[in-house]
Amino acid sequence: MCRPDHYTIAYEINPWMNINNPTDPAKARRQWNRLYQFIQNSGSEISLIEPAEGLPDMVFTANAALVYEDKVILSRFRHSERQGEERYFADWFSQQGYKCYNLPDGISFEGEGDTVYYRDILLLAHGFRTDIASHPCIESIVGREYKSLKLIDPHFYHLDTCLLFIEPIDLLIYYPGAFHPESVKEIEDLPSKILRLSEGDAKSFVCNSIWAGCNLLSYKCPDSLAAKLRGYGLNIITLDISEFMKSGGSVRCMVLHLS
Repeated sequence: MCRPDHYTIAYEINPWMNINNPTDPAKARRQWNRLYQFIQNSGSEISLIEPAEGLPDMVFTANAALVYEDKVILSRFRHSERQGEERYFADWFSQQGYKCYNLPDGISFEGEGDTVYYRDILLLAHGFRTDIASHPCIESIVGREYKSLKLIDPHFYHLDTCLLFIEPIDLLIYYPGAFHPESVKEIEDLPSKILRLSEGDAKSFVCNSIWAGCNLLSYKCPDSLAAKLRGYGLNIITLDISEFMKSGGSVRCMVLHLS
């Protein structure tokens, strides 16, 4: 995770961002601290990277890399506004002893933002932030087969905004409208229970949640959707991170899994 010391709306690179809708820095720090404390109290160990001035979106660490065992595939950000983050994350992972991999020049890839681990394969997205050309490169490094999924709605610019796999209960939650029809078929053919979201429910960013066992930590969860999720045995916990939603990022965006 990365503290939101420099977090603000300094530019617009997705439909959620509006420089005329500024953040409240004190409120953002309180919200981030509550998320940090919740994860820590759940028994997880958290490593921190120092925030860098002038890089307001560094707080969204999920986009920084893809970690697999002792390997790290470093992100190449699509937008110039975020490209300055790359060297800080590369230095951090190198200092932690990870084996770091860079994709070929000219190929964009935004880490866990566009990757979901599903059983023994990877679900990899492309369309807005990640190039499909990155997918075979990732397979060669990680050694897992993959399915390529094309995103078509700019409100759901990363895969982790519109698809979530909860492994303990073998449940896949997704918003069909975020995907190209061929990718919808790929998802529907997966051998898991599937919960399809409406556009309204999807825009609560429930797919951008964190799960621990049968606990689901989310920003918001409409009552009707919460009832469905409880029917699958999930315990729904909501946490106000409204300041970060101004950038189109919920709880999942602020965490990069190291194991």
